[in-house]
Amino acid sequence: MLELSEPINVWVFFKGNLIQPWCFFWKARQIKVDKINLVHTSKDGSSIFYHFSISSNGNFYRLKFDTKSLKWFLEAVEEE
Repeated sequence: MLELSEPINVWVFFKGNLIQPWCFFWKARQIKVDKINLVHTSKDGSSIFYHFSISSNGNFYRLKFDTKSLKWFLEAVEEE
């Protein structure tokens, strides 16, 4: 798996107090989320981060949402 820390744009759905990525944009491509495999949180000082491990067309990605800056990052990629 290739580890990254690239800013990305993400379209999301809000369901109650949950956030669900629907698709994201990376390398001039729109990548639709087929499945959210795992969600967990982490902290760094007063910052809280949501990490999403997702699948799309047989590829795997890890996205991070920074609740303090409201920015998204692509953390890891495994593509065929």
